[in-house]
Amino acid sequence: MNFRESAGQRWILVADGDEASARLVASFLLQARLRAYPTARGLEAMRLVGRFRLGLAVVDVDLLDMPGCDLVRKLRAMEPALPIVMTTGDYTPSTEVQARQLGIVQYLHKPIDLHRLDRVVSRIFAPDGEPASRITVPTNGTAPA
Repeated sequence: MNFRESAGQRWILVADGDEASARLVASFLLQARLRAYPTARGLEAMRLVGRFRLGLAVVDVDLLDMPGCDLVRKLRAMEPALPIVMTTGDYTPSTEVQARQLGIVQYLHKPIDLHRLDRVVSRIFAPDGEPASRITVPTNGTAPA
């Protein structure tokens, strides 16, 4: 599957054990006219991989039903080329090392810096290396933890 096609054709999975955070990040992405689906559960996230054509997954370290790194492993098995961003509100160096070994494209600390997320999403969805349209970021530039 080629992930460098039009961003409008693909979904962004937002998996976060804090349902409010998942909805907030998804709504931020929806404002940029990207299709985003929030979930707090890894099992639901895996079902979504079969239903939607994903272009990016944003996965928190802690989900309601499994560790985020376990979900990343499962996503990698299903879609090896899928770009994955991991988020965390509780920084642990060993978790970051584990996540990076799984091939994530970015590790973001909470509260999520929406400017930084915007740059990551724009880079991933840019056709042929050209900058993608930018997301309008709120003035404080962060999403709550």
